[in-house]
Amino acid sequence: MSPHRRVQKADYEHVCALSKRLLDGIMSQLDHVVLNGDPVACYPGCINLSFACVEGESLLMALKQVALSSGSACTSASLEPSYVLRAIGAEEDLAHSSIRFGIGRFTTEEEVDFTIKQVVTHVKRLREMSPLWEMVSEGIDLKNIKWSQH
Repeated sequence: MSPHRRVQKADYEHVCALSKRLLDGIMSQLDHVVLNGDPVACYPGCINLSFACVEGESLLMALKQVALSSGSACTSASLEPSYVLRAIGAEEDLAHSSIRFGIGRFTTEEEVDFTIKQVVTHVKRLREMSPLWEMVSEGIDLKNIKWSQH
């Protein structure tokens, strides 16, 4: 194997390991988190997660110490739900609650662990303020509610 191929392989394995660490760390501590996209046929350095009952922009603002984006790369500058996420079947509310994480060859375990801690802390805090989260926590399926305006 050529030296360049060895470096490429090591970088890929590093990104895969950190992506798994990030996913496992977040999903083991939070309920109602959706991985957007295929868990296998994907680039492991780009992870898009939706957090039920959390507005993506609010979470993004809370995570000032972490470099993140909302939605998909195609619509990160827009407040509209990502058409990419909608095309792969994400419901509109979850498309609005998505955050995109980037992991690269220079990302460290410490940075991933810091990100996990920050995400878990702020998702829990934002959910505590959400009346919808209270309903979901009580087992109410929001899809079955007939909403009306007053």
